[in-house]
Amino acid sequence: MLETLTNPEPKTAVPHTSTHVTSDRPTELCQVLNAGVNLCLWQRPVQPGVSSELSHLRASHLPDVRCRTSPASFGQDVSTLLSQQGLDPVAFNLWRADLQDLADLFFSVSGGRDVTLRLETTDADGCRRFHVDRTHLRLLCTYRGPGTEWLTDRQVDRAAQAGGAPNERIIRFGEPSRFEPFWVGILKGDAFPGNAGLGLVHRSPQIAGSGQTRILFCLDC
Repeated sequence: MLETLTNPEPKTAVPHTSTHVTSDRPTELCQVLNAGVNLCLWQRPVQPGVSSELSHLRASHLPDVRCRTSPASFGQDVSTLLSQQGLDPVAFNLWRADLQDLADLFFSVSGGRDVTLRLETTDADGCRRFHVDRTHLRLLCTYRGPGTEWLTDRQVDRAAQAGGAPNERIIRFGEPSRFEPFWVGILKGDAFPGNAGLGLVHRSPQIAGSGQTRILFCLDC
């Protein structure tokens, strides 16, 4: 089991740009609650046992299945979603344990808000355009395939993004950063109090036609 996060004392001043916290320790994820931080990223290693369990999943197995969840029901909710898709939860014991650990981390920073659980296997492109979530917080972990792409604030033309401009006008310079498999990120959206206009700008990677299958875990509040 992972250590439960202890919420830091939030800072008071909100800057015009946001910062990003990267760490090899899960306890740093709680810094997403600080004003001026819109991404905390836990750069953890691949877990071979979990990868082995997931190696046979195809894009059709979990076609963006989701449900409301809670600290008390999360484990059963995951098993139910798997069973509804004809998958035996017992075949994914290591994965389910890891999902539970990540959910516990997220529940510790979600402030008792309603949480939605999403599991997805896909070989198609998701959100191609760089966007900002209209959520409070979002946890993302890609277990297989390319991870979510994101931009630093210095890279983003937020006026272009808000105005519906294409990606080439949203990116001021450089290339987007990308989550690696098993990395865990908590993203702050525009609905977080005091964060309007400062949510993390990100998008799904383009994988259509590449022969790759992504396995994605998401929690929203």
